[in-house]
Amino acid sequence: MTVHVEEMTSEVTVADGELPLTPAQVEKLVRLVMSRLAERERDAARSAEATRLRRQASAPFEPGE
Repeated sequence: MTVHVEEMTSEVTVADGELPLTPAQVEKLVRLVMSRLAERERDAARSAEATRLRRQASAPFEPGE
């Protein structure tokens, strides 16, 4: 299928039917996506905790400690 956008031309191939992946490849892809989503969730939680305002003062700093 050819797509024309102003000055750009691109060839796209579309496969009908089933995905051209084995069940093991699909499972690996799913695990990878889930891992990346969990990583983003952990990063967001860390960022929120790092920037959270706290209503208590920390212990005073003593020189030499």
